[in-house]
Amino acid sequence: MPSKVLKLCIAKFLILYQNQKMEKSNQEKETTDKDIKEEILKKRLVNHKLLSTKNYSQNIKIISETLPNAPHEITYGWFKSPYGSMLLSSTKNGICGLAFAGNFNKEEIKSNIFKYWPHANFHRDESFVSDYAASILENKYPLDIHMIGSPFQTTIWKALLKIPIGKVTTYSDIAYQIGNPSAVRAVATAIGKNPICLLIPCHRVIRKSGGMGGYRWGLNIKNNLLISEL
Repeated sequence: MPSKVLKLCIAKFLILYQNQKMEKSNQEKETTDKDIKEEILKKRLVNHKLLSTKNYSQNIKIISETLPNAPHEITYGWFKSPYGSMLLSSTKNGICGLAFAGNFNKEEIKSNIFKYWPHANFHRDESFVSDYAASILENKYPLDIHMIGSPFQTTIWKALLKIPIGKVTTYSDIAYQIGNPSAVRAVATAIGKNPICLLIPCHRVIRKSGGMGGYRWGLNIKNNLLISEL
């Protein structure tokens, strides 16, 4: 009788051990799969550097609107990136918003982007955004950007497209480049209002002193972006 009890205990122990082993294996597999997916995304982001050198201005066309009064249909959604969640929005003419969530509340990020388009109708479509995001990261085709901004702002945003990957410039350099060296503060303000991160590389602008300056999506993300481009 004791031997039967012992055998039963051993059998239960072996079953429990095998279950724990399988669970651990599945967790490791999930972790590995997650790591692989993140690595693929990182490679896509690295490939995105193709947009950032001499081809950048050729692949991105800014369609500017100076008045935010025209109604638009805007599709938006969230997608994952190596730097966390990102919000992408687009009109029929092109991308009109791209933002890192960073440490901010998603609703706050969404509100900050949507305020540029007060008369638009917004529709959430994660599938549309997912395909669009993959195309952005893989540089599959030229990109149109649909912005609302003053002539001064769009001049600054276009100047940002000329900053090569792996390089940084300063707010004062941008002011000098546009022929208005005394407009450093106005330049910094325009850069801070850029609603399309990554594609319009405002993260490549720092202070003349060498300090990081500002970044509306968080200095940690700005720092990581600059490191990834070295």
